[in-house]
Amino acid sequence: MGPTRPCPTCDQSIPADAVFCPGCGAAAASPILGDTLLGVSRGTGRTATSYELAPERLQAALGPSYELGRLIGRGGYAEVFAVRDLRLKRELALKVLRPDLILTESLFTRFRREAEAVGALQNTHIVPIYDVGEADGICWLLMPLVQGETLKSVLAREKRLPVAETTRILLEAAEALQTAHEAGVVHRDIKPENLMIDGKTGRVLLMDFGIAKAMDSSLDNSLTGTGVVIGTPQYMSPEQAMGKSAPDPRSDQYSLAIVGYQMLTGQVPFMGDNVREVIARQLLEEPTPLSRMVSNIPSALSATIHQALRKEPGQRFATMDAFAKSLRGELLTVAEGGAARRERESSFAIPTEKRPWLTALVWLGVLGGLGALSYRAGFFTPTTPPVPAAGEATRVAHPESARKIANAPRRPVARHADTALVAGLAPPPPTTCNAAVQVSDWTVAFAKCTEEAATSPSASRQLGMLYAEGHGVERNERLAAVHFTFAADSLDPVAVMEMARRYETGRGVTADQGKAARKYLLAANLGIQESWAIVARRYDEGNGLPEDPKEAAVWYLKAAQAGDASSMTRLAAAFAKGRGVKKDEPQATIWYSEATKQQEPEAEYQVGMMLIKGKGGYAQDEKAGIEWLKKAAAHGNATAKEELAKRGG
Repeated sequence: MGPTRPCPTCDQSIPADAVFCPGCGAAAASPILGDTLLGVSRGTGRTATSYELAPERLQAALGPSYELGRLIGRGGYAEVFAVRDLRLKRELALKVLRPDLILTESLFTRFRREAEAVGALQNTHIVPIYDVGEADGICWLLMPLVQGETLKSVLAREKRLPVAETTRILLEAAEALQTAHEAGVVHRDIKPENLMIDGKTGRVLLMDFGIAKAMDSSLDNSLTGTGVVIGTPQYMSPEQAMGKSAPDPRSDQYSLAIVGYQMLTGQVPFMGDNVREVIARQLLEEPTPLSRMVSNIPSALSATIHQALRKEPGQRFATMDAFAKSLRGELLTVAEGGAARRERESSFAIPTEKRPWLTALVWLGVLGGLGALSYRAGFFTPTTPPVPAAGEATRVAHPESARKIANAPRRPVARHADTALVAGLAPPPPTTCNAAVQVSDWTVAFAKCTEEAATSPSASRQLGMLYAEGHGVERNERLAAVHFTFAADSLDPVAVMEMARRYETGRGVTADQGKAARKYLLAANLGIQESWAIVARRYDEGNGLPEDPKEAAVWYLKAAQAGDASSMTRLAAAFAKGRGVKKDEPQATIWYSEATKQQEPEAEYQVGMMLIKGKGGYAQDEKAGIEWLKKAAAHGNATAKEELAKRGG
């Protein structure tokens, strides 16, 4: 076995050149290589793995103004020593980059620049930096010595924290991050080790601001060899895990949400046997809903953490301030700068185009008869779809219809003479989510649907309805949207349609016509008849979908054949004008005529005008035409009213 060293986080023995600990997944710093090396160019080799083994070298670098004390902490890329400031008679903490890192000139330049940026930050929840320096190839920072413990130590002892304490810690950390982000500083390494709890006041103090950015920025094209990977996989945002060059402030928000999830549940949402598995789950899985992990969790806290854990940065909160407002249950509307534009702060759907594998599954289902997909622990697995009843192959109930059905009174069904119903006894309590919803037993429904939602898209959808209606649980539109999204991501057709309407109206999410249109299109491809006309109009008008008259005509025809009068009229207009289809007046007349059977006002107006003008295959008949105009006007067609007024009628 080759040389090993202890993991700085869990102390497990790991290979000396490991980038991550295979046990806990923490970053296990490996050397940064470059052409011009600090220390090496000055003739000072590095064989020690800790300055604790070479304190005289560190003392010499500090100079006579400081007295080096004991080692008080060690992380993936730095060590912390107690230091006495002999001039000002105060106790400080010295953070020094580890001696087994080989530092480039460019790295030190970035390290100093980031430290200076953080030094300018002023917030009671940020550990300030007093000084930064370099001597003999050693990079160090001086900070106040905080008497307290890290959140990691607290969680190791307590496992879980109360809701109130969790909320307080998140709010104070969010305040610190907002200050940093406004100054252009992104932390990039939010985790319990970097949140200090002051022993006297309990105040949260964030450490290592900007240092992760300085380290991570060193991995540029001018360097060769192995670089330090900064961050711990369990707390990395998906974009950071993918190695994107410049994570923005919303990456910190994701990491803080994971810390919040851990404080409430005692575990991080994404775990695995190795780093690769953890990162894969960060990229692909959704976290188990907090409502299934923590009893009586406030809806604002649960909804906020789940929104901050969205995979796409644009679907999280726009700022840490918005994150904090959501934690406090405030309405979220953010105007930005002089442009005074509304930021999108909440968006629960996972755009299909962002996940090619999901697109493939959708089309396998639509074209190949794969059927419904069930959600299980964040993975998509095929299940056999139920056989539709006769005449129901393409018709799926809208959520409103489903609610009406669920709430409709049930007539007792006669059974054997010895059954509970006949004997006048109370029926047994429902044992499933759907059964409880059917009999409106909301308390049981909420418990059963919560239990089943991990493996059943329909239960997730029902749970969304319970939150939306306030049945069995406090009404919360944002949590309703979370659960509808879980079901929609598993291609539950009713949930997909519900999310389309929510994006259209802004119910529980920020209104977004593009996302609404994409959900409507997915619903249409999944066979929801109601969405066909909507998709057609959106293609026709370029509302959330690219303007495409041909696609519009395809969907208008589908909806018209299913009996939608408005689509019949629009299809007729397309044939009359040759928009998206070949111009065909007889076809236009046929579809206008079909629409009049349902008293569609525009169709009645068009038939009236064709009769008056003798067009569309009609013989000219002004009297009959006027009668159709009167019908159209009576049904609310404004153009028909104007035409009648011109004719003195």
